[in-house]
Amino acid sequence: MHLFSYLAAFAAGLCGAMGFGSGTVLLLYLTTVLALDQQTAQGINLLFFLPCGALAFCVYACRRALPLRRAAALVLLSLPGAVLGFFLLRLLPVALLRRAFGGFLVVLAFAGLRGMKKQRPD
Repeated sequence: MHLFSYLAAFAAGLCGAMGFGSGTVLLLYLTTVLALDQQTAQGINLLFFLPCGALAFCVYACRRALPLRRAAALVLLSLPGAVLGFFLLRLLPVALLRRAFGGFLVVLAFAGLRGMKKQRPD
């Protein structure tokens, strides 16, 4: 089981580096395979993201592929949402959080498929 956990962490880091959202991979693994509760999995995911995000930031900044002003504005605007999300997390039942996360994944999948259809050359 440890090998599978290492592979899941590697896959999540790989997805995160490519901008695919490593949290999705890691949260699915933690909640479905390891059967962790949603709140614990989200906490681990946040901790996991810190070094991956810091490394990705350094690489993008060194390559000058990151518009720093726009990124800073987005980060600052996201902070109130993060605080609100933390308080909602503590108030909402875990079953509702799981359903909301599942619904979010379904919406993302359809949005991704729709985007692929628009990019397809005819």
